[in-house]
Amino acid sequence: MNGEERIGIIGYLTASHGFSGRIKEYPEDFVVDEIPQLPAAAEDGKYIIFMARIRNWETNALAMEMAKRLGISKKLITYAGTKDKTAVKTQYFCINSRNVNPAALSIPDVEIMGTFRTDSMLRLGDLLGNRFTIRISTDANRDMEINETASELIAKGGFPNFFGSQRFGSIRPITHRVGKLIIRGDFRAAAMEYIADPEIDHDEFRLDFLENGDAQRALEKFPRHLIYERIILNHIRNGVSCRDIFVEKLPRNLSMMFVHAYQSYLFNMMLSERLNSGKLLSTPEDGDVAYPVDTHFNASKSEEIKVTRFNASKVEHLIRENRVRITMPIFGYESRVSDGYEGDLERKILQKEEIDLNDFSVPAARELSSKGERRIIQSGFNDFTVKENTLAFTLGKGIYATSLLREIMKDGSVF
Repeated sequence: MNGEERIGIIGYLTASHGFSGRIKEYPEDFVVDEIPQLPAAAEDGKYIIFMARIRNWETNALAMEMAKRLGISKKLITYAGTKDKTAVKTQYFCINSRNVNPAALSIPDVEIMGTFRTDSMLRLGDLLGNRFTIRISTDANRDMEINETASELIAKGGFPNFFGSQRFGSIRPITHRVGKLIIRGDFRAAAMEYIADPEIDHDEFRLDFLENGDAQRALEKFPRHLIYERIILNHIRNGVSCRDIFVEKLPRNLSMMFVHAYQSYLFNMMLSERLNSGKLLSTPEDGDVAYPVDTHFNASKSEEIKVTRFNASKVEHLIRENRVRITMPIFGYESRVSDGYEGDLERKILQKEEIDLNDFSVPAARELSSKGERRIIQSGFNDFTVKENTLAFTLGKGIYATSLLREIMKDGSVF
């Protein structure tokens, strides 16, 4: 099983052959700038929002470091979007405090570029999208091939909107496996999976723990930079239950990330099935649910269109005009199996995984439950240019640049 198949991705929409290459050889090869939706400034506002230019930091780890240096709880720091570590990023953060000055932060590879106060908190998802500038390291100038594939994608309505590898762990794609164990209530197995997976891990310190299960010994061997593994091991050593580790000891957004990763894996599996069925992602089927989208392809989730044989041609016309997109469920306890072809596909995936929608209520830890939502199955892209293998484009929030790049390169190196 290759890296893409591990996270539920199989198949391509375009017919081009692609080419071998590398991305993220250096953080500067992958530049992403958030396009935020910022609240209005207020001179004496309760919250302070700041923009930061960041190199080679994972968002949650950086928020923890900021909190430590400011002497506040990490819970007081929010951000508009999460980003992968190996990149140069412009991101927006928010602090719920009148008594700190983020402009005074001095963290390696982090530059504070501006602050203002406001009466409104910045929340995850307060973005219109992201602007990417990505250099592909390859053996020749591929601009013509890249443009040809981009043109084919535009003609077909965009690229398959898979969740990218960042969602699952770029180095160790196991977060979805942890999430599945959590929704089944097997917290001990979930903790063990996060610490070491015999299928993908080859580090001596991980394999040693698998063999002997000695948390104290593991703490002596696990590198200091593996923050979350060490947190789990420390609590196991101190007799804390694995259920309480996920609910009380780890950052809640990290524990929820595991559940969300499993939901994302299921979505990728369904999208792969549809992509390989021969059905066009831009052609609605009876029983589909479509959402209106804005110019960045962000879906309006307050309005849904149920596709029937009576309105299918109209929906298809709206898709061609980039006003609507077909969606699939991100399964949760409030999800309902669809009608028609889509419903058959959803039941197939649920049966294959041997799970029930009610599992997402996580009876043993309601704090980690997820009600589910829907996600468009195909996204367009804006402002696309390429020069000397450096691509620039804009995507909506929550849409992965690597999912566009895999259609262009097709060599498996993106994931």
